[in-house]
Amino acid sequence: MNSRIELRGQGTLTEALGAVARTAALKLRHAVKTRTPGHGEVFLEADALATKPQFVAVIKTVRNFATIGMVKEQLNGLPPGVYPLLVAPYMTRALAERCRDLHLPFIDTAGNAFIQVPGLTIYITGEPQPARRKNDLERRRAYTEVGMKVIFALLCDQKLADATYREIGRVAQVALGTVGPVIKELANRGHLVQRGGIATLINTRELMEAWVARYPEALRPKLFQDRYQADVDRLQALDLHGRQAVWGAEVAAQRLTGYLKPEQFTLYVRGDAKSLLTKARMRLDQNGNTEILQAFWNLPEDPTHPDLVPPLLVYADLMATGDGRNLETARLLHEQLLEPLYRS
Repeated sequence: MNSRIELRGQGTLTEALGAVARTAALKLRHAVKTRTPGHGEVFLEADALATKPQFVAVIKTVRNFATIGMVKEQLNGLPPGVYPLLVAPYMTRALAERCRDLHLPFIDTAGNAFIQVPGLTIYITGEPQPARRKNDLERRRAYTEVGMKVIFALLCDQKLADATYREIGRVAQVALGTVGPVIKELANRGHLVQRGGIATLINTRELMEAWVARYPEALRPKLFQDRYQADVDRLQALDLHGRQAVWGAEVAAQRLTGYLKPEQFTLYVRGDAKSLLTKARMRLDQNGNTEILQAFWNLPEDPTHPDLVPPLLVYADLMATGDGRNLETARLLHEQLLEPLYRS
């Protein structure tokens, strides 16, 4: 077990192992490391079972479906007899059901669990959340609305880490005075260092995953404007050039990967969206096929895809849905476009 797990997740792991032993009479112990490079950081075994299944575990705080999707993606492709396991502080009933739908085993510190392997089926939900102090990290600046915008700008243009606060604020579309505290917090968390006098973003994969996990709650609701029912043919024929609007989510994913047939449509806009509403014959409908959100970045336009949001945002939107076909497309997007950018 590496030092990062010992420092950040050992308490959660110990509590969860004790809790599942109490509620499900299942004893998991540390196992000899299975050859699964890059998949997980904790290796467990149910040695009381005849089949002795092994689990590659990832310890995560789960706030929404996006986190579950990322863990599912991370633990894909395990060898026969080795199974994924999400270890979380607490899983609500809805989160537990999502894990069951995606066939992702989990345990938490309350004793809730889902495990389905040969010779063993466990599904426990509804155990109350243990009383614990609020995590101070949740109140820090990095994952406020402003912090999320700054992190997004830095992840999309990593050279910005060495730019002036004024330039970072311009790109992230936040007030100048709010940038410094976020940068300091990122440095404290080990994501910004000085190398040869140049500020450099590091541990980018971890930062990217944290941003994606928090986006559905920390930023996305503040961007949402409204939902509409649109004429699909007119919608897909829209020429967004000069309209201060770009495609996100399913449409953007389809155009980047060629894999997904869009069923829901997401537009990020700057300013007034009236001309778009008229062109696509949109009418307000809370169950409609089109959502409009406010764009929140001022990054250079990608000349190859000027009508699409940055790939990181496409990925975050897909993961937030928890939908199986979107998660599969998100996996392809991650492999093709994000992995090369966020290796560290």
